[in-house]
Amino acid sequence: MSENTAKKPAGFRLTNRHAFIGLAIALAVMLSVLIAVLISTLPDGALSPDASSVQAGVEPVMMLAGPGTGENPLFERPLGIAFGESGAIYVSDTGNNRICVFDDRGQFQFEFGGFGVAKPLQGIESTWDPGELNFPAGIDVGPDGKVYVADFRNDQVQVFTADGQFIRAFPDAQSSVGKGSSGQDGTGIAATDVEVAGDLVYVTDQYQVFVFTTEGEYVEQFGKPGSGEGDLDHPNGLAVAQDGTVYVADSNHNRVIAFDSEREVVWVLGGPQGMSNAASDAPLGLPRGLAVDAEGNILVVDTFEFSIVRVSPEGDVMDTFGERGTEAGQFNFPNDVDSQGDLLLVADKENDRVQVVRVVEE
Repeated sequence: MSENTAKKPAGFRLTNRHAFIGLAIALAVMLSVLIAVLISTLPDGALSPDASSVQAGVEPVMMLAGPGTGENPLFERPLGIAFGESGAIYVSDTGNNRICVFDDRGQFQFEFGGFGVAKPLQGIESTWDPGELNFPAGIDVGPDGKVYVADFRNDQVQVFTADGQFIRAFPDAQSSVGKGSSGQDGTGIAATDVEVAGDLVYVTDQYQVFVFTTEGEYVEQFGKPGSGEGDLDHPNGLAVAQDGTVYVADSNHNRVIAFDSEREVVWVLGGPQGMSNAASDAPLGLPRGLAVDAEGNILVVDTFEFSIVRVSPEGDVMDTFGERGTEAGQFNFPNDVDSQGDLLLVADKENDRVQVVRVVEE
């Protein structure tokens, strides 16, 4: 056997490729350790953006992507948000059929709810136990700290203590309500939003506003299907001023309507835009969540314009802020807003997150 055909000794030979792979693995491990250290210094579920990064008049303060723990550590298309006592944050995590609660620093506290069907299709048994949810939408915290949730697909509102203990549900999801409602089979209320003002609870279903006491007793209803001045088509937002004026986001009519305490229309901002794709100077694209700020102005989430519109109590547009995007301070089909001091809480639905922001005057 010649030297050229002799077998070379077996063993490991370090090639350039092996060296590159080893270096890449080492860098990946170091990067993972660095990320873990950085995350450990933040509250669970909260990311602290660069507050100096202002986006279209919006200064980001804090972002919440979910609890950061448990079987579902992330939000799935949250529709509703509300500030609670001491700056607590309540999130209607719609896709996960739960309510998540955080403190004022974004530290995850607890969750409650879970999936349950109160009104199944004919021939199928109910799976609902009190406190379970089916597509929770709007949410509000009353003056007494109780939490009210619009349990949309269960055709009811559910009430919880501040720490998530079930108190009651109303109206009876299996019975007709008042003059009629849009719940399945004409019973209950397909509740889209809820607002507590004093000892009254205001609830939108798909064509009107219902009013109950905080104990769940029916008081009245106003609004109806149609295209008239005070008619409603799938309203998705409510806010009540100190003087009793009720602001309603008449979503599919692209407008906000103000009703006085006698339920008469005070003003209308916006109106139906038709099916045209042409550029429009209409003040609102798709109004959804509403809130009243400390000065009495109305904050309107304009979902299709990826912004928040500030409206005076007289119904005039004051300013608009926000833009579409995924960066801190940007929105992607936002759905709800709440106000506490100079802070705004925004349900940034299609970014699967909640943001706390400030408005920066330009």
